[in-house]
Amino acid sequence: MDKSEIRRSYKAIRREVKDRENKERAIAEKLLSVIGEANSVFCYESLPGEVSTADIIASISEHADVYVPIVEGSGMKLYSRSKDVYTDKPCDITVVPLIAFDKDLNRIGFGGGYYDRYLAAHKTLAIGIAFDEQECEKFAVEATDIRPDMIITPTRILRR
Repeated sequence: MDKSEIRRSYKAIRREVKDRENKERAIAEKLLSVIGEANSVFCYESLPGEVSTADIIASISEHADVYVPIVEGSGMKLYSRSKDVYTDKPCDITVVPLIAFDKDLNRIGFGGGYYDRYLAAHKTLAIGIAFDEQECEKFAVEATDIRPDMIITPTRILRR
């Protein structure tokens, strides 16, 4: 399958995940333990079907600055809703969305390359969060694809 076929297939798989709330809670617990006392976190705001980040963002906000992406042209700006400010500085940790991943931590996102460009330009610990059901067989990787440092699922923490 090519990436567009994988995207289509795994979006459907992701929407049909069973026991979603418990799995999202397990992902959040693992992610929060990895984040620890980081000072700043850049986290995507989840769309329907994605691992929900609403509670994750709320929990992180209790001890760290949380920034969410605002797409601008071919890039992203980091915006803090609590402070109503943008930043150009990279955050300690970046939580990236994904549609599918393989055992080597390659990820397939939505195809716009926003996170790949951001991660290529900033030093940050990149963490993908996903359901186990989103793991797929190896797929073609392009030179511009940036692997996260880890992917957290309800049952595992995969590290490079």
